[in-house]
Amino acid sequence: MPSSWPFAGRSAALAALRSASRGLVVAGPAGAGKSRLVERAVAEEPGVAWVRATASAAEIPLGAFAHLLPQEPPAGNPLSWAAPAIEAATLVVDDAHLLDPVSAALVHRLVLDGRVRVLATVRAGAPAPDAVVALWKDDLVPRLDLEPLTLAETEQLLAAALGGRIEKATLTRFWRSSQGNPLYLRELVLSGVLRDVGGLWLWHGPLALTATLRETVAARIGELTDPERDILDLLAYGEPLGVDVLGPPDVVERLETRQLVTVRADGRRLQARLAHPLYAEVIRESCGTLRARSVLRRLADLTEPTGMRRREDVLRVAVWRLDAGAPGDPGLLARAADQARAVRDLALAERLARAAIESGGGFAIRLSLASILAYADRYTEAEQVFRELAESGITGERRVDYAAARAFNLLQGMGRLNQAMAVLDAADGDDLTMEARQGLLFVGAAVSALAGDPADAIRRLEAAERLGPPGRRGRIAGGVTRAMILSSAGRVRECRHWIEDLMTDLEEVPIGMTASLIESRLRNALLTGDLAEAGRLAEHGRGEDGWARSSVTFGAYTAQVLRLRGEVRAALDTAAEAAALLPERSSFGGPCLGELAHAQALLGEVDAAEATLRRAAAAVIPTGPHALIPLRIAETWTRAARGDLIGAVATALTVADCPLPGYAMIGLHDVVRLGHPTLAADRLTALAAEGPFYPLLVRHATATTPAELDEVASGFESFGMPLLAAEAAARASLAYREKGLARGARAAETRAWTLTRRCQGARTSALLDLEVPGLTPRQREVAVLAARGLTNREIAERLVLSIRTVANTLYAVYEKTGVNDRAALAELLAE
Repeated sequence: MPSSWPFAGRSAALAALRSASRGLVVAGPAGAGKSRLVERAVAEEPGVAWVRATASAAEIPLGAFAHLLPQEPPAGNPLSWAAPAIEAATLVVDDAHLLDPVSAALVHRLVLDGRVRVLATVRAGAPAPDAVVALWKDDLVPRLDLEPLTLAETEQLLAAALGGRIEKATLTRFWRSSQGNPLYLRELVLSGVLRDVGGLWLWHGPLALTATLRETVAARIGELTDPERDILDLLAYGEPLGVDVLGPPDVVERLETRQLVTVRADGRRLQARLAHPLYAEVIRESCGTLRARSVLRRLADLTEPTGMRRREDVLRVAVWRLDAGAPGDPGLLARAADQARAVRDLALAERLARAAIESGGGFAIRLSLASILAYADRYTEAEQVFRELAESGITGERRVDYAAARAFNLLQGMGRLNQAMAVLDAADGDDLTMEARQGLLFVGAAVSALAGDPADAIRRLEAAERLGPPGRRGRIAGGVTRAMILSSAGRVRECRHWIEDLMTDLEEVPIGMTASLIESRLRNALLTGDLAEAGRLAEHGRGEDGWARSSVTFGAYTAQVLRLRGEVRAALDTAAEAAALLPERSSFGGPCLGELAHAQALLGEVDAAEATLRRAAAAVIPTGPHALIPLRIAETWTRAARGDLIGAVATALTVADCPLPGYAMIGLHDVVRLGHPTLAADRLTALAAEGPFYPLLVRHATATTPAELDEVASGFESFGMPLLAAEAAARASLAYREKGLARGARAAETRAWTLTRRCQGARTSALLDLEVPGLTPRQREVAVLAARGLTNREIAERLVLSIRTVANTLYAVYEKTGVNDRAALAELLAE
């Protein structure tokens, strides 16, 4: 935590203050940073005098100015002798709205005289003396209304205060909770709600208000009448609420005038909220247990007679009843638990589900509890609930819902594919309806697709469709599953048309399945090289449901897009932020940790990349290609960064063996990038891939002339991929040089160098020639290993060469680079 609070943001306001030759009045709410801003503006100015107005000093004429005036004031009009007594170039009057009338008149007089520059602060909305109001009302000096900090300014301030990055969702929560008020922001930080996870700050646990924050907010709320307090209590526990149910309209109007409540139209209804999120925290904290329960019962009693027409009313009433100590109907609690799970408030969903079970809920809510635990990555606990359900006996079509939920938990939570399929097969039977059997096949298809078996997934999908036209639920499940299969199989055009038709056919798709469709569209965009669309979808997915799992999954995609754009440092930061949200074990951490290690390797942080891969080996549940292949790709580039090009190529070839064309395409192209196109050209050409990006990769693998490599570089550049373009240009430069075409070599080298500078420090083996011109691929390979400290014998064993060949190659390297030993070679390569 910060020992002192930094000054950040407010650059425009700071400039306005410094350029105000006659003076300026800064207005803003309490805690907006008015005094700090003025203090910063005059910090290096000579001849600055400060006047700090207080309510106590206002009891005495010129009380705030006492330290600047003679101890024995002359007789007569105070303004006639007080103004000349102010010996300062700049006078700062803090909290000028608290000045007594004589002091306010003195400030007005000083501004009129123009001999002293006056900078004053006032609290927005607070009554002020006429002489102070006249400063800006009569255009004597400008008034600057201090706006709340923007999200970007909040991030800048927190980064300076914490000395590290703050996680995206945490940043947004801080900004919304403080509403851009610097004082509130500071107190939220000091409340201890933040936790440092590997240099990334995350919101952790419930908010505990500091004494300063509590007192500041309570002072802003002020004194309340009993009817006013009743309305604020209702809003603190139940906002938003309709104005018609709150209480007397004149009391609501008075609270709105005092800016304690805001009222907005929502359709034909007026909805009221507290004017600041922290008001609710302070009000709830001041309520005792009995009063809080009374308020919650009243809220439920006000809402239930309306029939709970709004979707969120079921959840709100259930929570109110539960918190009031009278949970009541298990059916209401169960419906509320399902709603909480749908919006990914898993802690609340579990609480409601357990309350429903205690109130007599049966099979359905117990199954819901198991699913909630699985969503919360508590797979072992979920499996225990599933086993208890199985032991209690499951009959009829309940078997389908049970089997579907348990199969996903077994695969994604434990990596047990065979057991997941066995559960699904055991649930089938002649007593099931056609739609129930279709449901089992759709789930089986999804499980097979996740496990990397597209052939079995398609077989199960087609078997389901042969049973007959599915109902709405089946159309959603089958449609989302087919989109997932098509995108994984690289059938870009078919997948795009399928999703378009599905969204047209269905009015609403459940939020979890919407995320799956976004992911399918995102894979399509990446396969076609459409980074703009992929980036948009990834950002949309990160904010789709506020679930940590979505933040991790789509954070990994965002990092991948950034890496392909050449923004490798930004990719590393994004992947690190997502990795901080990972549970101890998960099936969805592979892409995230893979992107983190990949970016680390490209930036030369080899030790960090290897540490990330070791973490992944312990943390990632091996469910299939989507969990594991991103780690293999990262391993390829980590080995290359370590100088083990042979190992890197071997690893890339294992990626190329993946049955999913998208991954196979990446693996084969990585072999090309590592300098061995002949090993990949035929397989890449024969790959069943679609879209405009794939032919460019084939041209890269089959290019035989420098001009063709130049064209490949232009192609990658047109797709917005500067790192791949730089690599192709670097290879073109080498090919030109080998043909003795010096001009072409220099042009390609310059182009590669220019492109590389856009990649935030990324380096690959293909770009090494930009730093050590004239080396052959074998010479570069030996040079890298020698620079890393390997002996000739170790290099020979690594590359399967004779020691004599290594020595001769290293001698040639020394000749071409002009260095004489390994230490100098290491220094050269580092530069």
